[in-house]
Amino acid sequence: MTMGISCTMINSPIIYNLQSKSFRDINLQQQPNTTETAQYIADMVLELRNMAVSSEHKILKGLLEATFYEASSAANRVEIPPDQLERLRELNKASVA
Repeated sequence: MTMGISCTMINSPIIYNLQSKSFRDINLQQQPNTTETAQYIADMVLELRNMAVSSEHKILKGLLEATFYEASSAANRVEIPPDQLERLRELNKASVA
């Protein structure tokens, strides 16, 4: 999981990666990568969740955990090939019968 802090220096947006202790430029001309965006949101929400835990805000903790799981799920989607999807449907029908 990548932890980062976003900041702007001299009109040049960058992200500072806390794990690798390095900066990465953000090219605003490119389309945002939805996977990276979702992972960034998950990382930030996890930090907020940890703050809620340390401050003993139980309701905020729960809400932030749900948000983290949703963002993490969006960042780590798995595409099932169509032929495998049909096979899974067949297996499901067999298990229900």
